[in-house]
Amino acid sequence: MKKFIVLFLFMTTYIISQSWNNEVATNLSFTAYPYSKVDMFANKDGIHMVVRYYEYPAGEFYKYYLINSSGTVVKSTTFTTESSAEFPKISGDNDKVYLAYKFGNELRVKKSTDAGTSWSTDIQSLSLGSNGCNGVDIVYDYQGLHVVYAMQDNGSSFETYYYKLNTNNAWVDYKNVTDYNSDEVGGFPTVSVSPNRVHVSYNTGIHYEPTGNRGTAKTRDKFNSSWEDPQEIFGLPAGESMIERVHAGNTKLFDFYYKFEGGMGQYHSDLYVKERSLGTTTWSSGTLLSTFVSGDELVSSANTAEGNTYIVYPGTGSVKYRTYNNSAWSSENTISSNGYKSPTISTTSNDVFVTWGNPNNTISYRQYDAVPLAPQNANSVWYNSHPKITWTANMEPDIASYKIYKKVEGATGWANVATVDYSSNTSSYEWVDTYVNPGGRFDPQYNIHYKVTAKDITNKESNHSAETIITGSTYYLWKQNNGEGNQVQVKEYSLQQNYPNPFNPSTQISYQIPIDGLVTLKVYDVLGNEVAVLVNEWQEPGSYSTQFTTNGKQLSSGMSSKGGYASGVYFYTLTAGKFTDTKKFILLK
Repeated sequence: MKKFIVLFLFMTTYIISQSWNNEVATNLSFTAYPYSKVDMFANKDGIHMVVRYYEYPAGEFYKYYLINSSGTVVKSTTFTTESSAEFPKISGDNDKVYLAYKFGNELRVKKSTDAGTSWSTDIQSLSLGSNGCNGVDIVYDYQGLHVVYAMQDNGSSFETYYYKLNTNNAWVDYKNVTDYNSDEVGGFPTVSVSPNRVHVSYNTGIHYEPTGNRGTAKTRDKFNSSWEDPQEIFGLPAGESMIERVHAGNTKLFDFYYKFEGGMGQYHSDLYVKERSLGTTTWSSGTLLSTFVSGDELVSSANTAEGNTYIVYPGTGSVKYRTYNNSAWSSENTISSNGYKSPTISTTSNDVFVTWGNPNNTISYRQYDAVPLAPQNANSVWYNSHPKITWTANMEPDIASYKIYKKVEGATGWANVATVDYSSNTSSYEWVDTYVNPGGRFDPQYNIHYKVTAKDITNKESNHSAETIITGSTYYLWKQNNGEGNQVQVKEYSLQQNYPNPFNPSTQISYQIPIDGLVTLKVYDVLGNEVAVLVNEWQEPGSYSTQFTTNGKQLSSGMSSKGGYASGVYFYTLTAGKFTDTKKFILLK
């Protein structure tokens, strides 16, 4: 019962320790102007935002910000103040940040590999033409930056296009996604990626703004290099969709769509979702997620490391969220009742970050603060006769430090022996123990175990890494790799029968040891009395041979005997580490 109570308390503490931090109102300007937008994604360096907002009488501003996990601005850059800039988007991974926006007749993309300090200027802009555009979306994965945009190239209807900016900064894989037949059209595109697939959504309505749009929600997949047939998600006769977002979760593909509801001279939109397993074509029926949702803002979505999908969307003057845990959607929850404009979500590991515009004309920020992930790739090696512990950096922006724990073989508990501060400028860490390997050797009876944990800025501590153990054999292999030590490879202990046997006056005794250690080889008479010590020293792994001479003139390692041996039976015993073996031999005079 006591163990159960302890486990229950531990799990309760673990669960309670993970929660939404307090809302932070930053000092970043953001007006309620209809075309003001925020897009955001988080990585190890912090929360990257691209913001379009309006200030009277100065006009429109287009800025990049990097804020840390406490909501403090770290960097900022103004890209343009021209009113022809629109559709700001940002994406990337832990090392790269891509910023895209439509400027006049072009789609411009900038890239940073130093957390927004500098931006590339050599990525060629895409020419979009002079027709109307009603949507741009981007997402990054290992293949490159996937871009979709919609242009009014077919009369009053829109066409959706796809490009990929590969890792060499070249535009490839152009596709008119709505070229399936002569009647296919669609705008308000979104894009998501899953293994081997690119997923694009679009809407057949013809309006410039989501609130006035009416159409059929569709998706189309690119599987490896081939585009599959479009799939209808929602449309007549069941109803009309205003806008939608496609999102690849852990095992499911989701399409979130805003169903138009009208009648009695009033209209509104309700938020629904349909899902299907990745790689299949059968969609579920629609699930109602929220009623009377503002149709001028897309759902924003992201996945956590544990496989959950989070979405945020605007409520009535509030920001709402739900979670999908691979089987069902949670109930609707409120992140904030202070504003609702342009809510955006991103994740790193299991932490969740949300930004939105509030009535105070600034941007608010809130974080779901999960326990950090355990550090990965912990390893130990000998370094200048000291144990050196290495591990890979966590890809979370709120890590404060790492704790190193140590336990000597046979000990009952672990000791926290060091703390290493986190740095966003390194992808791996190392720590060298003060322990010194005695005489360049190590007794395997005293193996040392190490493990590492991560702590965030709110003192939440992760599970420990996999244990790493440093041993005498590890040190021996290190010496072998550096051209040192006995080069004979030995896998096990052994003591051979002496030769010759019987003998007079001397005989040869051979043995092998696989691990550094203290080795003794002693001779006893039939009464168990010690009569000679042939070996008593620390030896490296290898094969050895020593001579026992009854006249006392030649003994291994400078050892001595008592002499005066009589004919008869004697025994010799080898002891090395936990290994002991005894053999009999005969002296005949």
